[in-house]
Amino acid sequence: MKNKKLQCAIGVDVGATKIASALVTREGKIIAARQTATLVDQGAVAVIQRIAAEINALVAEHTETLCGVGIGVPGLVNPDAGIALNAVNMGWQNIALRDLLTAQLVANLAVRVENDVRASARGEFLFGAARSCNDFVLITIGSGLGTAAMVNGSVIHGANFFASEAGHFVIDPHGRVCNCGLRGCVETVVSGRGLIETTREFLQRGDASTLDPNALTTQTILEAARAQDSAATAAIEKMGEWLGIVMASASAWLNPARIIIGGGLGNAAYDLLYAPVREAYTQRVLRGSQMGVEILRSQVESSAVGAAALAFD
Repeated sequence: MKNKKLQCAIGVDVGATKIASALVTREGKIIAARQTATLVDQGAVAVIQRIAAEINALVAEHTETLCGVGIGVPGLVNPDAGIALNAVNMGWQNIALRDLLTAQLVANLAVRVENDVRASARGEFLFGAARSCNDFVLITIGSGLGTAAMVNGSVIHGANFFASEAGHFVIDPHGRVCNCGLRGCVETVVSGRGLIETTREFLQRGDASTLDPNALTTQTILEAARAQDSAATAAIEKMGEWLGIVMASASAWLNPARIIIGGGLGNAAYDLLYAPVREAYTQRVLRGSQMGVEILRSQVESSAVGAAALAFD
């Protein structure tokens, strides 16, 4: 008797610097993975050609039964129409990604397009820290700050697909100017760029530190914080405080059962962030709404896995 073929999907995470793709099983296991440069300066058409080439290569190299393709892209996305409405760091506006990509695939596969963080939320729901949880919030910390929320088993999008933009929730109206043009957005502190700037401010204030203010990276800051460096620890605590405030706001609006921290920096700094986050959250959350709320680390190993989850819907 022949072995039954695995049922899989292809997930693609499209970023400003790289395109990560993977063949993923229904259990969230990666069978094969690929990566190539995005080269956004060559324009959307060329990028879409590279995405199609990565998908076609996975199709050609593997014989698993495919459910479809999920694509996660940054910025504002209309998932119903498969259109990337506005991806600032890609230079994309109103790109009909689903239709343009489908036309270049060698196999007849359904393609779903979604915002990258919402795609990651689907991955957490099917394979990760949100498994079997219909109400949760995902916060991804990297160079910027991304958020997504599931309510009653559905990822929310909002009237104009702007839902869950917590990175641009203004905490300090007199704070730093954000890339979005507002002042004092959460992302100006809770992000890689924010952590570096906050650390530099503490160094300028005179906090004891071994860090070189002219050579700061998130990695050196995390290493210093684990060595009890005063400036690095203070910067982490400030980031944790602001993150806890965001979580308290999310609890007031959405009453999630779980709040998941992910993203490259979020995962790397989780052990350092947990205590200040929990303290700030507990101090500010509506009494009773925090009952049973779990703050967890992301369990999805690749952003491409989250994208593949779209195809399993």
